[in-house]
Amino acid sequence: MGPAGNEKGPCELKQLFVDYRDATAACPVAVARSGRGVDELGDRLDTYGFAVAQMPGDLSPQDAIDFLAEAWSLGAPYVPALYRLPGAEQFNRPYADIRANDAADHPGFAVRSAQEFHVDGTLDGPGAVPVVIMYCVRPAVRGGESLLLNAIGVFHALRETDPAAAAVLTRPTVLRRSSTLRGVEAYTDGPAFVVTDDGGIVNRYSDVPSTTTWIAPAGEEDALARALAFIRQESGSDGRYRVSVRLAAGECLVVRNDRVSHARQGYEDTAAHPRQLLRATFGTSPR
Repeated sequence: MGPAGNEKGPCELKQLFVDYRDATAACPVAVARSGRGVDELGDRLDTYGFAVAQMPGDLSPQDAIDFLAEAWSLGAPYVPALYRLPGAEQFNRPYADIRANDAADHPGFAVRSAQEFHVDGTLDGPGAVPVVIMYCVRPAVRGGESLLLNAIGVFHALRETDPAAAAVLTRPTVLRRSSTLRGVEAYTDGPAFVVTDDGGIVNRYSDVPSTTTWIAPAGEEDALARALAFIRQESGSDGRYRVSVRLAAGECLVVRNDRVSHARQGYEDTAAHPRQLLRATFGTSPR
């Protein structure tokens, strides 16, 4: 699978126009050690900005992630900038074990509550973390669905109907993302979306009250309010731009973090059946 846009150009990305209600969008693709299924999985990733893989049962969670990373030449996992800061050493590791832990400090990984839409890489710039792979070790007893938002598709729709509202989301300091790790005070200002010189769209849309601050440029307060109202409405329930995915054990969710924002439903688990995912982020796009 080559980088999206190589054949048609970024302006013609299929993802801008797809409908997440399509039955194939979240349908798992069976992947074999022989490589069977990898091309189909890559096509899904190009088309929808995410894909679900049913991985070979004899692969460990880390080996399953590494298998896909090698197939797409992603290289080694990339540790996001936040986790490389002083005070965040416990999270500075290539594979993140995501499970509820009342004694842990991570405000996202260790809790059972819902998480709003965001891209991974809180302090990283737009497009710095293009791929996220999450392997499901065990699903929750109830809840815990992953929510996928076709962020670049929503932005494109907004641009078609309200160009001024879309434009404010590209301002260089409109979106501040801040650390909520204990003892780590840092933030990064940047756009919510970047429109590249060749017409591509890079996603940084995150709307988590505890970590994001929207900063309207002078005179564009109303435009920002319209933009956020539009995206929040489209992301409020499953539909053209949003889909819910409940991973089964042994499945990987692959997300183009530079095109799609993701969230999570709250969940319940038990000591005997705790929800557990293994996550890796990558600084390279699929080849």
